[in-house]
Amino acid sequence: MLSHHDRQELEKIERWFELTEPALAARLRSGKPAQPPLLRLAVVLTLDIIAGLLMLLGVVLNSPALLLTGMITVTTAVIVHLSRFGRD
Repeated sequence: MLSHHDRQELEKIERWFELTEPALAARLRSGKPAQPPLLRLAVVLTLDIIAGLLMLLGVVLNSPALLLTGMITVTTAVIVHLSRFGRD
């Protein structure tokens, strides 16, 4: 059993947590587990592979259109990677 002081400290932590991370606090309160990141990982890896292949094909075939498309895809992949780090 927790002491009165320990319960008060725990309530302070809970209030702070709900103020700073309301979405996570609601998820924990509902008991729903976090979604597995496998789909997001698959999308990110696929985007990386496609970007690399487009750039490689652009260089090998001397195609500015493919090279530009590859560069745009790489930029998109970088944005996706950076947004992923912001959430973790």
